[in-house]
Amino acid sequence: MKVELIIPALDNDGSDNSAVIEAAIKSFCKLYGGATVYEASGYWVNDAGHLYEDAVKVLVSAATKKEEAKEQLRGLAREVLAVTDQEAVFLSVGGEAEIIE
Repeated sequence: MKVELIIPALDNDGSDNSAVIEAAIKSFCKLYGGATVYEASGYWVNDAGHLYEDAVKVLVSAATKKEEAKEQLRGLAREVLAVTDQEAVFLSVGGEAEIIE
């Protein structure tokens, strides 16, 4: 099944997230045997109705054990939150999306 994690290229304070993304890619390779990474645009609307756009990296791989993959990605998302200025991180396992805050 497909596993996916989205990480913004820049942190909310404008700093570069390249090191965080590289560490997450290495984690994907260790956990799932490899990763495909592509650039995309992420959008969100704040409470005042303002639309924001972020350049993001989408990390994709495949896992065979759904519950184990969910726990692994939740842990990785929490690590990303701990070292960045993000409010939330999106992940998906087998088409089931979660936002970790």
